[in-house]
Amino acid sequence: MKEIDELNQRMDSNDEIVDSLVKKNTEMEKHVTKITDNPAPDYSIAINTILTEVREIKQNIKQNDELTLLKQIYEKLSKVPTSINKQIRILLFPETNQGQYYKIVFGRLIPWGICLVVITYLYSLGGKAIDAYNAHQKYIQASHYQRAWNYLRQMGLKKTQIAMDTAYSKTRDK
Repeated sequence: MKEIDELNQRMDSNDEIVDSLVKKNTEMEKHVTKITDNPAPDYSIAINTILTEVREIKQNIKQNDELTLLKQIYEKLSKVPTSINKQIRILLFPETNQGQYYKIVFGRLIPWGICLVVITYLYSLGGKAIDAYNAHQKYIQASHYQRAWNYLRQMGLKKTQIAMDTAYSKTRDK
């Protein structure tokens, strides 16, 4: 019985090892396919032409005259046409360091922008609240004067009423 248990344990451990090897093998296969999907450009033809031109120049010039050799190599290389790809791009999102970009935008710029908008709104709301409060106070004072005027008009003597009418007519145009 003990031997069978030991064999079962060994078989289980072997199965785990085989599973881990299979996983590693599939990961390696994926890695290899990624590498083969992106082949490196072949510059061997250009290098071979440059080497042949350098050999021709060396054959035409003495070995002691290195400066003229370099000049001729430079002239040959400057005559070789080069392909220039001019690109004009407007990038709204970065090609590299996306995590840092989003951390800055969503972690700092947007909250500060929202705070600025809220503070501006609260400032304008406070100004309107102060104006409304002042208008309300003027209305309360005006209504108080109006009630006092009506009270004096109703309860006052004839002489007081005449004085009130003259004061009203004098201040009406102003």
